[in-house]
Amino acid sequence: MGSTAKKLLLVALSILVIASSAYAGEWYEKISFKGDLRHRFEWYGKEKWYNVDETWTTGDSLATPRYRNRVRARLSVKAKPEDNLEIGMRLVTGGSDPVSTNQTFDGAFTSKGFMLDRAYFKWSPFGGLYLKGGKYGTPWNLASKAFWDGDLAVEGATLGWDGDFDAIAPFVNLNYLWVDEIKSEKEDVLLILGQGGANFKFGGVKLFVAANYFTYTNIVDHGPFYDDDFFGNTEGEEEVITVDTVIVGIDTTIVSDTSMQASGGYAYGYDVIQPSLKVSFKIGEFPISLYADLVMNINSDVTEENMGYMAGIKLGKAKKPGSFELSANYGALQEDCTNATFVDSDFAGGGTDGNGMKFGGAVAITKKLAAGVTFFMNGLDPNNEDHDAAKYYRFQGDLKMKF
Repeated sequence: MGSTAKKLLLVALSILVIASSAYAGEWYEKISFKGDLRHRFEWYGKEKWYNVDETWTTGDSLATPRYRNRVRARLSVKAKPEDNLEIGMRLVTGGSDPVSTNQTFDGAFTSKGFMLDRAYFKWSPFGGLYLKGGKYGTPWNLASKAFWDGDLAVEGATLGWDGDFDAIAPFVNLNYLWVDEIKSEKEDVLLILGQGGANFKFGGVKLFVAANYFTYTNIVDHGPFYDDDFFGNTEGEEEVITVDTVIVGIDTTIVSDTSMQASGGYAYGYDVIQPSLKVSFKIGEFPISLYADLVMNINSDVTEENMGYMAGIKLGKAKKPGSFELSANYGALQEDCTNATFVDSDFAGGGTDGNGMKFGGAVAITKKLAAGVTFFMNGLDPNNEDHDAAKYYRFQGDLKMKF
């Protein structure tokens, strides 16, 4: 039996155990299942940089573009054995990439695997207070997914509080998350993030305001988190001393030379503040949202390339059959504004040191079926060795269904 089959069997048995236990008590009706499927056609291409007389110019045509079809499938189960206790699990397609659950159609029709990307509990003892632990989606609220990819599932614990006072709903959360557990004399890399904010209602206008502060412990000189790639972040340098022996006749001379080479680890820490703002209202029955996110790395060692932002608009909502939505945004992520591993994996090809536009549209065909398109027009910094292009284009056509 393959590893994927074993995982599916284990999850199926777990679900059966939960279900059989549920029927023995009074809370079996509080078990819910849901899932979704997305089929995507994707094209992306790049315009290459050329260095002519120390001046960067772009080529006339795209470097070899790529066409591919991809699928994303997600299946989740949620149980509430008690009114204040929630337990959840989810299986998704994809591999080990922390910011993608897509599975490319490839490999001569071989079977595709499932991965566990949710396994959590949420305990809410009283008064809006809650404790969440395990592996779960990002527990903080932001206006966009620019700086934390929507597929990211963090691992650790969250202590939070959600309030509700009619026109204002404040919230706070403190997150203690493991990024890399190291079996050596080195210390673990942790992500510690705190957030505060509120949702306001003023007649027909809704206002979302929030701010994050987060830091990574022990990240300087630590190697890349995933795929041996810094994704635009600055790689550190270390001093190397080379010693040579020069013999001339009967004389021997020791010659040393000092140079710098890549260290294979992050050059800087990431101590980041992240304000977020969203305004939503309706013109008649037509919903409109305006939003903006900002990041700034305030680590004392980072004196430049430490800012990022994303601002956009969304018109309509593809929910009822025949309804539609349109969206557009513009953003820029400087090289070390945040850790690049976990940002939106589609914008500028993923990572930092990119900028540009994103356009999207979707229409609801039925309550459970929708179609959409997204187009990216982005630029990349040629001086960053993680990039091999000047301009980056990506088109996505999606067919999405849920149950």
